[in-house]
Amino acid sequence: MTDTQPLRSVLLSVAALILSFALLLAGNGLQFVAIGLRASAEGFSVQSMGWVSACYFLGFGVGSVLCPALVRSAGHIRAFAAFGSIISGVALGHPLFPNEFAWGFFRLLTGFSFAGLYMVVESWLNARASNELRGRLLAIYGTAVFAGYSLGPLLAQVASSDGYEVFVIASIMVSFALVPVTLTRASAPINEPEEASEEEPFGLRRLYRETPLGIIGLGLVSACQGAFLGLTASFGDLLGLEDKWVTYLMTGAMVAGLLAQFPMGWLSDRFDRRLVIGGASLLGGAATGFFAFFIWASGVPDPLFLVGFSAVTGMAIFPLYTVLLAYINDRLPVSSLVRAAAALILVYSIGSTAGSPAASYAMEAFGASGFYLFISTMLGGVTLFTLYRMVRRPGLETEGESAPAYAVATPGMVPLPEEYEEPGEPVEEATIADGSEPPAPAPAQ
Repeated sequence: MTDTQPLRSVLLSVAALILSFALLLAGNGLQFVAIGLRASAEGFSVQSMGWVSACYFLGFGVGSVLCPALVRSAGHIRAFAAFGSIISGVALGHPLFPNEFAWGFFRLLTGFSFAGLYMVVESWLNARASNELRGRLLAIYGTAVFAGYSLGPLLAQVASSDGYEVFVIASIMVSFALVPVTLTRASAPINEPEEASEEEPFGLRRLYRETPLGIIGLGLVSACQGAFLGLTASFGDLLGLEDKWVTYLMTGAMVAGLLAQFPMGWLSDRFDRRLVIGGASLLGGAATGFFAFFIWASGVPDPLFLVGFSAVTGMAIFPLYTVLLAYINDRLPVSSLVRAAAALILVYSIGSTAGSPAASYAMEAFGASGFYLFISTMLGGVTLFTLYRMVRRPGLETEGESAPAYAVATPGMVPLPEEYEEPGEPVEEATIADGSEPPAPAPAQ
């Protein structure tokens, strides 16, 4: 049987799941923009919005710890419906309680629920696909995720953010998103007990020892993502942009990030990943630094220039996250990948949570140019630390001694652990075929 037929069969079995999640993310993208625009109308300070945005990523981090037990106890479909219902209801709370503390709590609940949704969706996909199909299935899934995040902000133009209509639209989208999954005839994965006892302990300290560039780079890039998602609307408000241009800023970044995803991944597979990380962060940092200077010097640039600036920023910070995940998995032992994934979620949450407040203070100090100045500084830090690590540690020279990384970079996406071939099985088959002795294992780096 060819690979086309199995992929088609698997895709049909999870089509409802992917459709539902894309609609959910469209609603979430709409909320990111609507909350920022409404906050400006309510007179919230930039610092307040920085902390409100941080609450979303804080909730995501908490959910990454607590939600697995909820998914195992309730099952995938019921958990999906429960988390989606929370998000739908919370969306309607924003116009009813327009104050920073209430919104911070609402964003905390939303982040917590989306952490659970990511776990439901990705574990479901991971259970359905074989190792041979998983990469292609996740590529399709990643495209749907980016499409949802790109299209959602455009819906902010349907109604004014000063009223409640835009939040009702977000709630409707999330509610409708639950229908395909709850009515699907495809069976959800059976929850099996996790075999955590068979894995090596793995925390942040161990992760830093294994790959300092991975953890530092991931934290800095996550800070960029958190600031961009949480404060783009506030940035547009400081420049006096119309609401429609704020939606174009977000959509332009998402579409550009999607288009740059494959080329950057292709380069990282053919060259030392650190060259790609350092080169992308250098170019991105230089570009965003120029954007900051341009905005400072010109005052209010043409909106089309700003959309172009946003697209270039998206090309830097979103694909760079994927390359960093691949680099990290290159350095990790197979026996620690699942627990390491949990540590990576924590790194993402810490970086994203800190990014929005830090960027808000930069915007308070330097005006709208502080938005890009913060992103440029973070990317500059990635560049310098990459150069430092390239001097201190040689690159991987032996192919095949590390597990492959199947991960798609989206805001908040969890890297997927998967089942791997036992190391040594291919060697044993080769030994039987030619009668030679197996080669000595490569030395650990």
